[in-house]
Amino acid sequence: MEEDNRTELWHRSLQAMLDALNQTLHGTILHPSTPHNASTRASRDDNSYLYILFVMTLFAATVGSLILGYTRSRKVDKRSDPYHVYIKNRVSMI
Repeated sequence: MEEDNRTELWHRSLQAMLDALNQTLHGTILHPSTPHNASTRASRDDNSYLYILFVMTLFAATVGSLILGYTRSRKVDKRSDPYHVYIKNRVSMI
């Protein structure tokens, strides 16, 4: 008989916990005395997606400029290139 009471108590507490979790997941507020905090948080985070978009745009611009700068610097022939030194010396000999 004592074993049944412990199991029943455990079952009721587990059911209460599952009900509270279910209400939390579905967005119903367990304590209706604090709706002010929920609305304050929602209004504070309204423009958070704009901040994320702004940071991602700055990152993309930075990476793009680094890639373009690197590829353009590789295309420019250097004056100390042996081929250019040979041509310069060859032209001066003629």
